[in-house]
Amino acid sequence: MSREGDLMRKALLKHLLTALAAAGFVGKSIHFMQLRDDAQDLLSIQYWKYGGSFILEFSRRDRGPLHTAWGPVIPEESLEVAYLPVADRARLQERDAPPDDIFAGFSFADFGEDFAKYERLALRVAGYLPQVDAWLSRREVGPGIAPFTGT
Repeated sequence: MSREGDLMRKALLKHLLTALAAAGFVGKSIHFMQLRDDAQDLLSIQYWKYGGSFILEFSRRDRGPLHTAWGPVIPEESLEVAYLPVADRARLQERDAPPDDIFAGFSFADFGEDFAKYERLALRVAGYLPQVDAWLSRREVGPGIAPFTGT
């Protein structure tokens, strides 16, 4: 793991994970869930495989175990957003990403050792959580939300 990745994770732990916990999400590292009376919200932090950026991916499903198309039954407490159909998921991503950035992640690639930059990014992403909630609750697409279309 890169030094930049370590600093970003530290800032996310301090700010984004605190905001997720305040919103009712539980989990650690990169996978989180929120149990409601009749629904389960799943969210993950996904890092670009080449480093330097991340997105949030999330979905809502009915409560209970998931019967996968490939056979296994997964209890709800073990579920991650990646288990759900792509068409049922959305992403929170950088709305000002360059048009050629297919990942459109929140970039920290050139922050160096300036921890304040990592913290500002983590706080900015935490500020977008109401958009995530609006999509989960009503499938409302805010400016930072990119729903999967199945195409």
